[in-house]
Amino acid sequence: MGLVSHIWRRLWRSCCRKLVFTRATMFQPRNRSIKRTRTNFAMRVNSFLRQLRTHPTLNKFFVKFGLRRKHTRHVNRWIRFCSASQARHITINFTPGVKDFAMGLANSKYIFPLNVFSGLDGSSTHVRSLHLGYVCLDTTSSSFMAFANLKKLTLHKISFLGDLQCLMLPECNSLEWLSISFCSLPGLSTCQPLQRLRCVRLHYCYLKKIELEAPNLTSFDLTNPPIPFVLGGSLKVMEANIKLLSKDTPYGDNLDYIYTELPAALSHVHKLSITSALCIFDELQGFAKTSARFINLRHLTMYLPLSGDLESIGGILRLAYLLELAPTLEELELHANGGDVDVGWALRRNMLPYPHNKLKRVLISGASQWEGLMELAY
Repeated sequence: MGLVSHIWRRLWRSCCRKLVFTRATMFQPRNRSIKRTRTNFAMRVNSFLRQLRTHPTLNKFFVKFGLRRKHTRHVNRWIRFCSASQARHITINFTPGVKDFAMGLANSKYIFPLNVFSGLDGSSTHVRSLHLGYVCLDTTSSSFMAFANLKKLTLHKISFLGDLQCLMLPECNSLEWLSISFCSLPGLSTCQPLQRLRCVRLHYCYLKKIELEAPNLTSFDLTNPPIPFVLGGSLKVMEANIKLLSKDTPYGDNLDYIYTELPAALSHVHKLSITSALCIFDELQGFAKTSARFINLRHLTMYLPLSGDLESIGGILRLAYLLELAPTLEELELHANGGDVDVGWALRRNMLPYPHNKLKRVLISGASQWEGLMELAY
């Protein structure tokens, strides 16, 4: 088109709505003459942005490359361009590969300038989604509060400057989706109820405290060591996925936590998946009971890598208490890790079947050498 008209040659500058800068878009895969280095990547992005003399209104601004703090001068220019262009969906992902981690680059993260979006001219009200990966944030800044219309927030492998006691979620009244993964955080809390928050994903942050007020929360996904958590007023949670990481003790048993803390925090959940390693022994027959119940739970799935005494009967029968905790349960799945070793089953004759009027489907798989599973099924 540029060969036909000089005007057409510049038309793309005014109609450009999405900018995606990645290894695939900035380097031709078959061109070996150009080294795919961070400096060449930054120079190519700069060259492209210089052609946009005016700032078009962007729908998407996406950068994914392993840049570091030494490239701050270039990246700051891109962030200012992104803010001036009123980009709605912003992704800045500098997550490195395995080789870069081995080279000791973990302490050279780019410091993301939140203050660029905190101007009085409404420069951040346009942002609908923000994805930050492998950057550093200043926790003393209140610039998150400037994202008044932010609906989706993703933080992946983020570091924080300052003495961080608890990450306070911003006053983002429009926030609907929150994901935080591989960020070392002592705690997470809200400074006010987030009325529109629907989905929360917290993976491998090793949190010690969770206090969220989200009355319309429908999905909760947590991968963390066992901790008490509070979802204040969250009565609409339809689905929850809880993966419990093992503690420092060699013989972890999380059944007490599953039976006491989870019903109290997720009493209204409809579908629940729990992954937890269990160490089963006969002497662990007693366990704490609580008055809290899963009053709406219909489908329960548990993934249980078992260890301990293969001949344990009383220890593994503690799992039967799940049916008392969920009086409306209709589907139960228990998946235990194990081999295909066949052993002789022996049911104790003094066991009586317990009626479950709501239960329609039961699936137990794996770990066939555990004698207690047969009695549990009975």
